[in-house]
Formats: sequence, structure tokens, C-alpha cells
Amino acid sequence: MVQMTSPGAIPEQAVGPLRAALSQAALREAEKIGEGYATVAYRVPDRSGDWSVRIPRVEADWAIPGLERELRLLPALARYIDTAETPRDARLVLADDGTVVAAVHRYVPGRQLSSRSVRGRRRDRLAEQLGAFLSQLHGFPLDQARELGVPERDLWEDHYQPLIEQALPYLGNSAQRWLTTQADAFVAGGATRSAPGVLIHGDISGDHLLLDGDSGLGGVIDFGDAMISDPALDLAGILNDMAEPFLAQVLEHYTGVLDDDAPRRIQFYIQVEAIHQVIYGDRVHNGRERTTGVRRLAAKAASELRYHGSF
Repeated sequence: MVQMTSPGAIPEQAVGPLRAALSQAALREAEKIGEGYATVAYRVPDRSGDWSVRIPRVEADWAIPGLERELRLLPALARYIDTAETPRDARLVLADDGTVVAAVHRYVPGRQLSSRSVRGRRRDRLAEQLGAFLSQLHGFPLDQARELGVPERDLWEDHYQPLIEQALPYLGNSAQRWLTTQADAFVAGGATRSAPGVLIHGDISGDHLLLDGDSGLGGVIDFGDAMISDPALDLAGILNDMAEPFLAQVLEHYTGVLDDDAPRRIQFYIQVEAIHQVIYGDRVHNGRERTTGVRRLAAKAASELRYHGSF
């Protein structure tokens, strides 16, 4: 989710159900704090503690099952995880006809993680904290996760393969060849056959890793993409905002299960990450997010040709 802070009215159709659900909340004082492919997020003041309110986009009804699963998972995570704050008091707000109007939870304070936000020894401490958090999350009991309805997915067959096929028509010839080459190499290397299955966040990025006032890991949000799958995806997510040496520091403190093939999968996931912008970015910033994704993949293809002469 792309973070921002600006005055922003909650959509009028959501005000009535939210007022009924959050009777003390100052809905007219809401601030827009984020915009993602599936939802738009607001911070809503309340004397008992502020709320995060996520309104699903009209065209993103596919995200509703993830919000429903997140609702079931979050209380269990709050009891299990003590290495970072996770959302609490989560609930869905429904319209009279039963449709989901919003997903709400108590606001988790903090500023986004970025390569510019942490320096020196604080960066070392943050790497240790992230390693501890991911170790704990990836150690969540799988039987309990399954009982809570968390899906099990093969990241290649269920996610990357279909997304790459959908992304190709939006790309120029060079970027198409580059992306196809990456996919073919990934399959030839074994795809995800050796990946262990653990509970993963599924969308780790600086948007969802929140720092406290001392630049430590204060909270982790947005578990709507949680699944039982390859832990390498969460580790690759760190590279969205931080460099490889920082990931190496995180791995020094990571005690989860990683097979010898994990580095190859981490590199693939981060290399092709922009396909998500290509597929879903038409919904963000008037479609400019998709344009950004197309340009990023074109730049990767151009760089490969410049330095290696071929794919």
C-alpha cells in the first residue's frame, strides 16, 4: 500500500455503517493514509484509540476473502507474536445487505521503513528485530493456520505463472523477452519445488513495516495476503526498500526453515516484483502505477542488454 497523509473524506456510502460500528469515532476528521491495489486506508480519531479503516475498491471485490481471512487470523497473531505489534480489535463493517463496507482495526502507529529512515547501529538492531519477527511469524503453528482458513499456495503455479502471462501484453518486445527468460530460468531451476511451507505475511514492504520513535520495529500491518507458502517471499520483500547487505543482516538473526535453494527464489521474486504494478496498478494514482511498473521492467531489460548483450 502506498502511504500518504492527507485530508480525505471517507466515501459517503461507508459513513452510515461505520458510524453504527464505531459510535465514538470522528469520521469527519478522517485522514487518508494509504492507497493500495485493493483498498484505500484512513486514520480515524477516536477517544478510546484511533482506528485504521480500509475501504475496499469497487473493482477489487476479489480482495474481500483476504480481508475475511485476516479478521480470523489477527487475534491469533496478537496472542502468538511478541516481537512487533500487530493489528488488534479487527472487525468487518457490513452494509445492510451484508456486503463488506470496510475492514477496521486499532491504528498501529509508526513511520514506514525505508533505506533512508534507519542509520548506523539502529540499522543493526532493526535487522535483528526483523529477523526475530519473521522467525516467529514463520513458526506459527500450521494446523492452527489451516483451521483459521489460511490458504496454501504454490507461488509459481498459483501466483507468478498466471501473473506473468497477464503482464506480458502490457510490455514492449524487449521487456517481454526479458520477463519470459526470467520465468523460463526459474522453472528450469526447479521453480518452487523445494520451498518449505510456513505461514507468511505475503506482502512485506516498507509500507507494512512500521518503525517506532527509536527506529526499531514497532508494528507490522496488512495481513490480507497471508498464506502458507514459501518464506523466501517475505525475505525478498525486504529488498523492496532495503539493500542486500541489510537482508544478509536479517538472515543472521533468522531462525526459520530455509533450504539451500532459497537465495535463487528470493532473487526471482524481487526481480519480477514490478509485474504486480503492471497488473493492478491501473487502480492507483489514475493508472500511473501501471506505467511505473512497465517502465521498471523495461529498464531491467535494457540493463541486461547493456551489460550482457543478451538475455
